Amino acid sequence: MMTSVSDLNSTNNTLYRLSFRWALVVAVIAGMVLVAAFSPLDWWPVALISPAILIFLWLDASRRESFWIGYAFGAGFFGVGVSWVYNSIHVFGQAPAAFAMGLTLLFVMIISVYPGLVGWLQAFGSTSHRALRSARLLLLLPGLWVLSEWLRGWLFTGFPWLQLGYSQLDTPLAGFAPVLGVLGVSWVVMLLSGLIVLLLIGKGSTRAWSLGGLFLLVGLASGLNQLTWTVPVDNPLKVALIQGNIAQQNKWKEAWLLPTVNRYVNLTLENTDRDLVVWPEVALPGRYRLFKPNVLGPLARKLAPTNTRLILGALYEEGDELHNSVIRLGEETEVYHKRHLVPFGEYTPFREWLGWLEGMVILPADIAAGDEPRVLHAGDTVIASSVCYEDAYGREVSMMLPEANLLINVSNDAWFGDSLAAPQHLQIARMRSLELGRPQLRATNTGISAVIDFRGQVEKQSPQFEVDVLKASVLPRTGATPYVSWGSYPLVLLILGTFLVFTWRLKKAPG
Repeated sequence: MMTSVSDLNSTNNTLYRLSFRWALVVAVIAGMVLVAAFSPLDWWPVALISPAILIFLWLDASRRESFWIGYAFGAGFFGVGVSWVYNSIHVFGQAPAAFAMGLTLLFVMIISVYPGLVGWLQAFGSTSHRALRSARLLLLLPGLWVLSEWLRGWLFTGFPWLQLGYSQLDTPLAGFAPVLGVLGVSWVVMLLSGLIVLLLIGKGSTRAWSLGGLFLLVGLASGLNQLTWTVPVDNPLKVALIQGNIAQQNKWKEAWLLPTVNRYVNLTLENTDRDLVVWPEVALPGRYRLFKPNVLGPLARKLAPTNTRLILGALYEEGDELHNSVIRLGEETEVYHKRHLVPFGEYTPFREWLGWLEGMVILPADIAAGDEPRVLHAGDTVIASSVCYEDAYGREVSMMLPEANLLINVSNDAWFGDSLAAPQHLQIARMRSLELGRPQLRATNTGISAVIDFRGQVEKQSPQFEVDVLKASVLPRTGATPYVSWGSYPLVLLILGTFLVFTWRLKKAPG
């Protein structure tokens, strides 16, 4: 157990500094190990153990110590978990290696502040009110952690990657997702981690009710897992997802234009027995209007007699604006414009002040954000679309429900190469299906394309970095999960309730 800051004036300062340094080392390692709880390893128990270690390090630490312990944990976690950012900046942004490494490090340093702030805030009153330890771990800390994940997913357009709840897709805790969303699962994970710590350090009755709390939560989760919130529609949909596997470094080369067009067109025409064919994000290297007369228009006419509908990702001009869009071809073309854009990927914030970056990294042309959640149609099937990273925002996708009964995500994870990004992104897509109670078609350029059922389980997936046509039959579903109906309000009320109880306990505590 660490020495508190009040011992700084003691004769044992060297021992204090050593223990604090070791606490930082342990925090970094615990954060790094936490990445294993997420895809591709999916070692979900680590999501309970690593936060439990962090909580243990916070137990008797001062506010300053708690901040730096949380910051060290975040540095280890994000330093490994989002290391793929370097790949996109260096390889595809063509930035020098040292510059790309510096930007990646800066990004990790910034987002590591979030767990640091959780540590600082949870330490409030900890040294003067040791009797409040249980309340702090069970009432205050889980809510603070979720608020930090929410803030990280919102501030400066947000980065909701690697939220703790994603790690529990294949556990009983997944039953909380259709009710409270991924952040609600994160809250439960931190609550369980706190109970584990109390079970290990507590005595007598504390251990007994901690063990009871663990069994109660797992039992409740198991019960929720038995509930089915949505129902299938009558007619299955035969689908084909085209994974063209055009390497990012070749995508915009003139020599690859015809091979790319021919690949997608030919693979589509070979699958006219399907009800729906889906191409990935910006499948063809150029703007929609350039391909419509000689490629997409003739293709639509060939598909019309077969009743095969085509949905594709494309750059679409509307007025003076350029959008990253999902288009359903047909007599009445339908278009969905991506609403949540990626800073420095699809537009450059503060471009007037960042012009000096042009010489070191390729800055994107500004793409305009869509202003409304437009659904698409494939016969009687109503589709909620999302483009790439946009599927990380569950509430935005849910705006098209309960009208939509099928999810489609088009993506291009080629930007991140052979890294953790692709399996992590597939895990995010799986959570959207579980939260919203809808099957999902995920068409990507280089993988991982997948067909996901309404419980978030992958039914079929394509190998990465291979040309593939993923064929399946899916049953669109109707109805609404509690998360679709109520959004985050139940979770907000839960967190506010626990904070109020903690505040009451704090006022009642002696001294």
